Amino acid sequence: MKKILGIILAVSLILSAVSPAFAAEIDSKGLEQAIIKVKNIVSIPADYKKFEYASSQYESNGKLVSIWNLNWYKEDYSSGVSASIENDGYLINFNKFTDKNNEGFGTLSRAEGQKIADAFLKKARPDLSEYMKPEENQNYYNSDRYHYRYRMYQNDAIVSFIDIEIEVDKYTGEVIGLNFMGAGEDFSKLPSSDGVIGIEVAKKAYLEEINVDLNYYSNFDYESRVLRIFPAYSPSADTSKAIDAKTGKAIPLYNDVYYGRDMGGMGSSAKSMDSAVNESALIKEELAAVEGIANLITKDKAEKVLREQVPGITSAMKVTNTSLSKSYVQPDKYLWEIGFDGAYGVVNAKSSELVSFYIYHDDTRKGNLNLSEAKAKEKAENFIKKNNPDKFAELRFYESPVYIPYRQEEDVTDYSFNYYRQVNGIDFIGNGFTVIVNKASGLITHYDCNWYDDVSFPAIDDIITNEDAFKLFDETGNMSLMYKKVHKGEIGLVYDFADTSKSYLIDPFNGSRIGWDGKPYKETSIPVYNDIKGHWAEKTINKLLENGYYRAVEKFEPNKSITQLDFLRYLYSPIQSYYEDDEFYKMLVRDKIVKEDEKAPNTKITRQDASKFTIRFLGQGKSAEHPEIFKNPFRDNVEEAYKGYAAISYGLKVMQGDKYGRFNGTKHVTNAEAATIIYNALQVK
Repeated sequence: MKKILGIILAVSLILSAVSPAFAAEIDSKGLEQAIIKVKNIVSIPADYKKFEYASSQYESNGKLVSIWNLNWYKEDYSSGVSASIENDGYLINFNKFTDKNNEGFGTLSRAEGQKIADAFLKKARPDLSEYMKPEENQNYYNSDRYHYRYRMYQNDAIVSFIDIEIEVDKYTGEVIGLNFMGAGEDFSKLPSSDGVIGIEVAKKAYLEEINVDLNYYSNFDYESRVLRIFPAYSPSADTSKAIDAKTGKAIPLYNDVYYGRDMGGMGSSAKSMDSAVNESALIKEELAAVEGIANLITKDKAEKVLREQVPGITSAMKVTNTSLSKSYVQPDKYLWEIGFDGAYGVVNAKSSELVSFYIYHDDTRKGNLNLSEAKAKEKAENFIKKNNPDKFAELRFYESPVYIPYRQEEDVTDYSFNYYRQVNGIDFIGNGFTVIVNKASGLITHYDCNWYDDVSFPAIDDIITNEDAFKLFDETGNMSLMYKKVHKGEIGLVYDFADTSKSYLIDPFNGSRIGWDGKPYKETSIPVYNDIKGHWAEKTINKLLENGYYRAVEKFEPNKSITQLDFLRYLYSPIQSYYEDDEFYKMLVRDKIVKEDEKAPNTKITRQDASKFTIRFLGQGKSAEHPEIFKNPFRDNVEEAYKGYAAISYGLKVMQGDKYGRFNGTKHVTNAEAATIIYNALQVK
């Protein structure tokens, strides 16, 4: 896997994310200088003898920037180094990958890795290092490397478009990755921070100019197959604005990459949500049964609907594939999906309603109409009215269109218009319409309707105010002074939320934080324990913590007995936060870690049960179920049912007893002992 990822990364560097204005002229002197510059920063092993390179150029702020993409590999491509460097000698990207397989957590601490990353940053980016600050309390995961993110500060403001991440190998202490976001900026032209409004004035302006929105959201639970619709406050859906730090007015932010906001940030798609995400393809026998009893239209009728209602699907276009799908979210909803040579469409198999289509043959984008935005919007709305007059009456146009690609006006090729479904006077995020109109041909190339029928919406009476919701968001979102790109790409000084890592909604009834699934929000930040210093398990607890294994509590309480649920959540730290308690146990039962009759979440776990669950976690449960083949390695008696688990625990050095060699099977496990058991188990796994 590492080899494959490494090759993918190497190729991605060659096919750089920047859009080259034209290919760079190959210059031997420039290549030689680029190689020397990289080797002055990065060590290239002697056996990486295969060498490949590419070059490109792009324009940034009126300046031509040249990039050299260099790659060194072993003969079999199992290991390699990829690096991208600008013509000014500054490293943009770097990745080292090998075919080695490391075990355990490594010997390097996160604090030691931070020092190594800091030193590498100064070496690789001397132009920026003095302005970069490491981000504190980052989430990190169990892997072979530590990740360190740096953000740039100027005039006590965050420079949002400059970002550096450095990766350090946990085993060797070697820097194995660097990724730099942002290039070609002239920092001498950053606006002065003189005359900025105060933070309190900015917060008031945010509420007045941008607001905190109350919307309806939905979540479909695939386990219970229940669709839940709930109201919640969120920072404005119009995240393309911030507050000008000097005028206090809302100012549009610049986005120089392709982006679409289909139905409230759902993302651009050729299919509707029902057909793309929630479909269940029917087998032949099911298809025959459904067609016979469900009063569905035939596929020929569905094809006719598409040919008659979609101008871009011509009579000459042949059908290439057809399928009937059933919606998971709405069990009574069936969709005909028909592919043409150059187009794709979806029709409701019961109502004959046009659900979505996407035209991708080139002819739909040719012409000299040079359609205006107003005319394109008129065409989009007329199309919705014609096909869905009742639904159109419940829509709100989502402000200005998003351009595709989003660049200067003269570069616009398509207009994208988004309409939210309105219920009880607020937006239903995820339901509505998206229509894309080509500027040159005037044709509608993409149309999508996502709409839940026959669903109920909770009332929105007796709720907290927008102001109260804003205060709750600001507690963790950290509204700050920031440099961001605004308007058509110039740098502006704005107030905006600096911490975008905490993504949650606010319950409008009680002001609590909830997730995007409507359930209570779970904090994912790494805890800092202040009650383990000097404890015999301190080193083990911190080693687990550095690798993403921790108890999500303020105090670790090392000598307190741990419950079964807390032990298992500790053992499954990287994924456990995604589950409610019942769902977590369902997963454990499904994976044969816990049996139904063994569930006792609030009971203090014994050593013998900790051994049992841990050995199953390590995949040795089947063997442990045969105590007759094991000899008890401990000096005290071990219950027959646990003899196999205890013996394997001893052999794998997961649990080897107390200083007298006793297993103490019925003794309760403390939090500190749990850390030791889990640490030992992870060395095996």
